[in-house]
Amino acid sequence: MIGIALGLTAACSVIHAIMPSAAPPPRPFNHASHLRRGPDCLSCHEDAETQAEAGMPSMESCLECHEELDQDPAKPPERKASWYLDPSGRPVWSAFTEQSPEIRFSHQAHATANVECAQCHVGIDKNKGLQPGLVQRMESCTACHAAQAPRKNECSTCHTQLDRDHAPPDHLRMWSTLHGRRAREGPAAHTANDCSMCHQNDSCVTCHQTRLPDDHNGAWRFQPHGIAASIDRGRCTVCHASDMCVRCHEETSPRSHTAGWNAPQDRHCVSCHLPLQFSGGCFACHRSAPGHDLVPPMPPWHNLTMDCRPCHSIGLRHPDNGDACTACHR
Repeated sequence: MIGIALGLTAACSVIHAIMPSAAPPPRPFNHASHLRRGPDCLSCHEDAETQAEAGMPSMESCLECHEELDQDPAKPPERKASWYLDPSGRPVWSAFTEQSPEIRFSHQAHATANVECAQCHVGIDKNKGLQPGLVQRMESCTACHAAQAPRKNECSTCHTQLDRDHAPPDHLRMWSTLHGRRAREGPAAHTANDCSMCHQNDSCVTCHQTRLPDDHNGAWRFQPHGIAASIDRGRCTVCHASDMCVRCHEETSPRSHTAGWNAPQDRHCVSCHLPLQFSGGCFACHRSAPGHDLVPPMPPWHNLTMDCRPCHSIGLRHPDNGDACTACHR
């Protein structure tokens, strides 16, 4: 056994040596520190006024300042230019703010329109560390376009595959099943979850009133819809008025209301008084019935500490499911 253990240990050591290590954490490039020392945005992003992409600083441009600064042996590695660049000289943080290839954006066009960098990159002058997810959000773009150039707020202005006459790509793959989940997540999770960008406020209701959900099949009118309604009543009210449920249940008896449901067998009692049964459903139709409000009260000489069952277990007129008798007899 010792030999096997040593062999496994050696094998694990070899595997660990040849496998790539986990990706390093984001390296927090400090924009605030650089801007405070004199360089401006164009000093590092040289193409921001002439090209669609702003461009990232190269090793050569970094070394114009850092070649001498980084010679200090006491300077920690995380403050040297080489720490931020991969072996090819490309900044390791550049992927953090990359847009989708489907997005059409031109730095040159915005620079020509005299849009300052800080108008889009809000707070960049105080930023001390880039992190994944710092990509520009669409609501910032649409808000600016709405104020400055409303005609440029069309989808096709910024998107290569979207316009108001064609569905987005994700609307073509099981969208009828997935769109409810996305709508419930809301715009805070993803900008595309904001249905109102393309749809009128009443379009959801109009669609849901004419197209039945997938689970509304032949068996839906029986037990499944009652369980679903008890879990999420708000889902039903999207299409059904509140009085529709009452009207249907007043005209159609539940399947359980067969012979013996009421007196003298009183099988309806088991809906509340036996385990694993759903209770509370009677009130959906029998709102005016006295129900258990008229149960006999405890005699005055009884108290809450007494054990009811030694005396009342014989001749009990309803099933005993183990609940406290004082829940009804008070």
